[in-house]
Amino acid sequence: LNKSEKAHLDLLNGPLGTNWDIVLMQEPHVTTFRTIRTPMKFRQVYPADRQKSETAVRSSIWVNEQIDTKSWKIINVPNTNDITAIQMNGPYGRLTIFNIYNSCTHSRT
Repeated sequence: LNKSEKAHLDLLNGPLGTNWDIVLMQEPHVTTFRTIRTPMKFRQVYPADRQKSETAVRSSIWVNEQIDTKSWKIINVPNTNDITAIQMNGPYGRLTIFNIYNSCTHSRT
């Protein structure tokens, strides 16, 4: 979203809940209160250390509330605001989803 509030709000106000179960966000718009707006019908997954670091949050995951919270958990990736992860369990086995922000402005990723 390139930190754009307009793009973020357009996404929030679209039909996400009916079309998607999981949304991986990169460079979400962060409010002046250091929060990320989340659409109704979704649960927000933030980087674990977002309150400990002054760096911008550049990765988050939205999980549709229709997915039972007993079937997935947040994976803690310490010391970064660029990675969020969840792990899902079900009849299909175990699935781990990583959302990794890679900056295009340097080669340290």
